[in-house]
Amino acid sequence: DEAIRQLKVSLEVEIIGDIRLIKAAGVEMMPALALEGKILHQGRTPNLREAMSILAAALAEHGVTTAL
Repeated sequence: DEAIRQLKVSLEVEIIGDIRLIKAAGVEMMPALALEGKILHQGRTPNLREAMSILAAALAEHGVTTAL
């Protein structure tokens, strides 16, 4: 949530705990971060700077400008 706040964008965060949904999404290692069905990061929790960079790059692909 902090990365989203600092990027000054509005996103809905959904935490999914159902292992069937997680596997169906193609996630191989937890935790994972995805946007619009695309897995952006998995296997460890990124630090704030990494999370901001990952999200900013993914949002740019969708034409969204961030504060980064």
